[in-house]
Amino acid sequence: MNPFERIKSKIRTELEDKLPKKWKKIGDILVADFYLVPSEDQAKIAEIYANELNVKTVIQKNKVNGELRKPKNTVLLYGNDTITKISEYGLTYNIDLSEIMWSPGNTGWRSALAGPEKVSELYSFDNPETIIDYFAGIGYFSLQMAKSYSQSKIIAIDKNPKSIEYLKINAKENNIDNIEIINDDCRNIQTKADVIHLGYIGNTEDFLQHTHTSLKSNGIAIFHEAYRNSWLGFKSRSDWGGVPDNFSELMNSKGFSVEKFERVKFYGPSKSHIIARLKKN
Repeated sequence: MNPFERIKSKIRTELEDKLPKKWKKIGDILVADFYLVPSEDQAKIAEIYANELNVKTVIQKNKVNGELRKPKNTVLLYGNDTITKISEYGLTYNIDLSEIMWSPGNTGWRSALAGPEKVSELYSFDNPETIIDYFAGIGYFSLQMAKSYSQSKIIAIDKNPKSIEYLKINAKENNIDNIEIINDDCRNIQTKADVIHLGYIGNTEDFLQHTHTSLKSNGIAIFHEAYRNSWLGFKSRSDWGGVPDNFSELMNSKGFSVEKFERVKFYGPSKSHIIARLKKN
């Protein structure tokens, strides 16, 4: 039997259609949606999931909230430890899932030069002296870039003090010493850079003016954002393959030309998370 069938075999028949069939296993913590399960049964069923899937904690799936992208009202259904460790492309990341978000769907896109070819092409830079990560979090991207560009100075910035706490832990644990970590709004940092990374979803365009000012001549920005598929002009998978005209025109109005463009994943039923490599005009 597959894992879900094993779980189902241990639970009352009348609850089968209320069980979560999908989940995210992040380190040794499980995140799933148990809202359909009666409240009096949630803890027991979460324990069954934990035992079958070999995790120490089960958390109710939740939305991230606010500018700092923090999980809202974390509910522990089983276990009491929300701190875990994740390994990706040769690095380890410590994280508290009650305080900080982690997106398993972005695996590979955080790999810089260590991952798939289309990712390494986006993150291939010509001997950059300084790389700045404006939304560093716990080091999702900045630690991989620091590893890939060991002769470069990486400046990792984040407003969330809890993220900064774990970023420092992760940099030390991975023996990354070419990184400067700053707890601040990136718009308060005036340092000039060869590369600026904007790994944020929501209103990333608002930071492009400061990015343009802070980049050296012909500098590169790596830009993440989510857009409606209809605005991008994508109706089917075959439409993915070039730079959308609307996006190119928008970036040109911000002072950038688009060198590369890729879709990371669907972001809800009608949006897509995209990544673009932008060159300062």
